[in-house]
Amino acid sequence: MTFAEQIVYAMFKPSKYKEMVELKKGRFVAFVIALMLAVGIVREVIPTAAFITGFGGFESLFTEKMSDMIFRDGELSIEEPFNMTISTLRIIIDTDDAKVANSKLSKTGAYIAIGSKYFSAVVNNEGDIRYRDTLLTALLPEGFSNKTLKNMIPMIYAYLVLSSIFYCVGCFIKYAILALVFSLFLGGVNKTAGLGLSSGRIFEICFYGQTLGIIISNFTAALGILPDMIVSFICVLISIGMITSGFMSVKGPRGE
Repeated sequence: MTFAEQIVYAMFKPSKYKEMVELKKGRFVAFVIALMLAVGIVREVIPTAAFITGFGGFESLFTEKMSDMIFRDGELSIEEPFNMTISTLRIIIDTDDAKVANSKLSKTGAYIAIGSKYFSAVVNNEGDIRYRDTLLTALLPEGFSNKTLKNMIPMIYAYLVLSSIFYCVGCFIKYAILALVFSLFLGGVNKTAGLGLSSGRIFEICFYGQTLGIIISNFTAALGILPDMIVSFICVLISIGMITSGFMSVKGPRGE
């Protein structure tokens, strides 16, 4: 069985799960890694790359689109206010006042607002504006400027790579827990029916059975074409159907 066949069978042919759980454990591990990487690329890498491309890259952002700024003697100054929106987060750098004025936080949502002396995490809930302030002296070194930001670009990319890796790991943990939950139900059936399946093989069946649901849920979420709750409910039903069919396909004398 080729790796491509393993992927196709996991999504569409639960009758092949009997053959798939007979493969070496390394093949299952490689399958899981590939699936989680695909999820990470769809949900993290592609949107992030598109966003960065949209403003021409960090070097262009820091040296061309952002006015000259400098942090000196405990105060930040920028020639012209800077505004940027990342998804639902708005970033404002406006050093006319020590803190960014409420009048400049007119839209409901979350803000990173940087004034001349304070870094503020702000939530505007229909006019109910709440601040969490931190002095810039606790965050920025003396002489911090656009050049400093430019020099930090490799660190920013390293952070984005690590963030994507952690996202993939988080996805694995989520789907592994779901596979374990499904395994608990099937474990009782396995014991009662005397199928002789090991707990590891039951787990593999339950993970394989989630593949189609994982692909559908993450692609629709990335495209934003359907409400997440509806998609999640449908994908759980799909997974249950695939797992049940796959489990039925491995009936017979077994053992490790």
